Amino acid sequence: MPQLTGSAPHFLVGDLLPALDYYVDVLGFARPPLWGDPPVFAMPTRDAFIVMLNQVEGRAARPQGDGIWDAYFWCDNADELFAEFADAGARIAHPPEDRPLYGNREFAIQDLDGHLLAFGADL
Repeated sequence: MPQLTGSAPHFLVGDLLPALDYYVDVLGFARPPLWGDPPVFAMPTRDAFIVMLNQVEGRAARPQGDGIWDAYFWCDNADELFAEFADAGARIAHPPEDRPLYGNREFAIQDLDGHLLAFGADL
């Protein structure tokens, strides 16, 4: 049976270059090639994980809102990753906390377009 080999959240952004800079400079993603002239699409990566950033015109980027995650990333150490992001100036939505109900320690940040990104590690 064919296997799924990956997944990438697709985020609509208002302005690609500042959005990409945030993912690269604050969240530690690698700067990728750009598509379009002027650029409107990029796929930065970190640890073989891809996020698609797609600039849209004439409509707002639509994060879930109301504290609902737009993406959830598993990591091996939520506290160390949180410290890395905080030191780089990430927009903190909530600091690391234990979630015994489902066995994770997690935190959340927002990107420049308001997407809520949660990061969790097994307790």
